[in-house]
Amino acid sequence: MATLGLELSDVGVHGVLIEDDGSSRTVKLGDRTERLPAYAFSGSAGDGLVFGSEAQELGQVYPRRVNSSFIDDLSLQATSFGGNQTRTAYSQIAYHFFSKLVERIREDDSNIERVIIAVPGHYMEDNELAAQRIGILLGILKDLQIPVAGVVDMAAASLYSEGLWNVAEGERLFHIDLLLHATHITVFNKHYGLERVYFSRQPQHGFSKMQEKFVHALANRFLKHTSFDITEDRRIEQAFHSQTRDMLFHLGKSGEASLEVSTREKSRQMTITRDLAAMDLAPYVKVLAQMLLRAINDFGAGEGPVQILLSERAAAVHGLKEAIAAQGVGAVKQLPAESAAFGAANLGKSWTVPESIEDVRVETGIVLEAPSGKDGEAGASIVPIGAIRLVRQGKSLNPTHIVCDGLAYELGEEEFIIGFGESESFDLVVESNLTPSPAELCRLKPEEDRWVLAESKSTIVEAVSISTLKAGDSLEVALPGRRKQLLLIHCLQ
Repeated sequence: MATLGLELSDVGVHGVLIEDDGSSRTVKLGDRTERLPAYAFSGSAGDGLVFGSEAQELGQVYPRRVNSSFIDDLSLQATSFGGNQTRTAYSQIAYHFFSKLVERIREDDSNIERVIIAVPGHYMEDNELAAQRIGILLGILKDLQIPVAGVVDMAAASLYSEGLWNVAEGERLFHIDLLLHATHITVFNKHYGLERVYFSRQPQHGFSKMQEKFVHALANRFLKHTSFDITEDRRIEQAFHSQTRDMLFHLGKSGEASLEVSTREKSRQMTITRDLAAMDLAPYVKVLAQMLLRAINDFGAGEGPVQILLSERAAAVHGLKEAIAAQGVGAVKQLPAESAAFGAANLGKSWTVPESIEDVRVETGIVLEAPSGKDGEAGASIVPIGAIRLVRQGKSLNPTHIVCDGLAYELGEEEFIIGFGESESFDLVVESNLTPSPAELCRLKPEEDRWVLAESKSTIVEAVSISTLKAGDSLEVALPGRRKQLLLIHCLQ
């Protein structure tokens, strides 16, 4: 039995499957890619609806017959979508889209026990419209016999997919996602799990509008470079749009890309570099960076540490990551394409599927079990301050020393205690001026002919409680606003 995580984005739906043995893989939902684009196209009367990549491409030729907002604006309201058809509600389009999605899921051989849905942040707002969206969504999936065990905020699921080991207690995380019709900025406070403290939706800054103006800039550049106007033929314009969209997501990996237009007479090409793309996208970079800085100024934890995490779509805006990093407000990271789907599946892999949709779990943040003190009572004194991830690179030799900031410390034959804050009881101090009182980070214990890692109450260890250590392994330590790497080595006598 497996758990399926679905990222319900208006750009497209991603699916990640986690098996009972812990292995995971991406489910292919689209015809050409693993993502199923959330586009619906209506042909002539009686032709029915077309979804996915085909609808996305046809929308460039017949824009009045395509709809891409049925997920973003999931409701019972009618829309003018449909070409020659009568007016259709967003929920009706969504129902047919999910029917197609279910067909793709069932083509997979896995036996799916539960499904966890990662939804956009505005589905989780505290208002009647958001509650209606969740109700419509669960009603559709229930009718299609999908075993939904829970619904979770997409940004929270994305962050959970990376693990919370490197996020210190009290740290603020700013998640930026560029959806098709809006930019979402979500702020979380790390407190055992993740508490959502702020959400902002900017409908005037969606991926669709950005791409439209980006394509226009490239079309003008193509005209100057080749003396050919792509708007002369709708089919050529459609192919140009498709190439440009793919280029946005792949240019960061290759450094440059080629745009090609072929006619009966000849083939024309133009090479676009990452720097040229960043130049055309500069206005959007400036706006998005200013939106983020305002959010950090309003919802940052004073002088406390901050992390900024970009979705794959936001990171596709070339120059955005660099512009944010240049502000020096905190660490800037890019999340993988399937992060929300994987995080949702990983979070809910032990949830049960309720009989009624009213009992389906709906999580705005990530709730983890808080550590308890004596007699099972939670206490501030045992709140984890740091986090450690064990990175295994060692082979067979037992470590004799541990290296921190270029200095090697001999392990000796007794317990080796690592901490932060000055204390004579520590064999290694990773940071001296960090907390009002010293705190133990972890211990290295000699057992028979090996060294093992033991966690302390002030730290979260992303590993089993006791792990055998080898020379070449390293401990990645996350403290408030600081990152350290401790390397285990073997010195020959």
